[in-house]
Amino acid sequence: MTALAARAEQIAARLVGHETGARVIPHDTDGRQAAVDFLLEWPDGRAGALEVTLVVEQASIAWQGLAMREGWSWPTKTSWEFRPSDVDVNYKRTRRVALKAVELCDKWSADNPADLPDEVIAVEPEVARFLSDGVGSLKRTSFAPGIRLYQSTTAEFIEGTAADFSRAVESWHEHPHLAPHLEKVNRVPLSFERHLFVVVTNDALPVRFFNDDFDAPVRSPRGFEGLDALWVWSDYWHRYLVHRGATWSWIDFPPKPHAIVAR
Repeated sequence: MTALAARAEQIAARLVGHETGARVIPHDTDGRQAAVDFLLEWPDGRAGALEVTLVVEQASIAWQGLAMREGWSWPTKTSWEFRPSDVDVNYKRTRRVALKAVELCDKWSADNPADLPDEVIAVEPEVARFLSDGVGSLKRTSFAPGIRLYQSTTAEFIEGTAADFSRAVESWHEHPHLAPHLEKVNRVPLSFERHLFVVVTNDALPVRFFNDDFDAPVRSPRGFEGLDALWVWSDYWHRYLVHRGATWSWIDFPPKPHAIVAR
């Protein structure tokens, strides 16, 4: 399991436990094969299953997992942001070069590595290659110290994408790793509630849904009819969506951890 997938499971357990009042019990453990990630137990005796999956560009999984371990930030004394130009990033090399570039920019009072004096870049081949290869955009900001990491930018007009988020959800069936997770949760006993939690990263979303400032959809997404609840959260949203009883609803984050995860 990648760090990104592990973090997705932690998020899902917390949010579903908070909203439903269920006890969330890790189940895909002890060598169980094809088991759902969590079981749900309610005080009134009801039972359920919770499966968690990511929707992410395949080329991004490795580096985003490493970025998540570092809190999407690299340590510097001044404030910067880095946006890669592609979904795939050589994380360790890019981190090393970005830190060096910031060190040089601070020394020479530059707000962008491209503004460094030519004679400085000439003796720093990795920084020169970073610039010539167009690895990404590194620029100074006015926020907290550190290099804040973002996913690759998307050249896309908001007006050119459908405003119906349910349509974006339906497109996730094109991701080959979604089907096994959906099948797994649908195999649990009929007496169980069936919950699927999807964490989707921005590189797999149309640009109009990068933030959570859109209305909850009004249409049920096709292909998820066997579920009792479909939960969705994306990494720059400050609340999360749930589809239950043929209705989508936004839910605010709990102020502190509420999910009870059995150990």
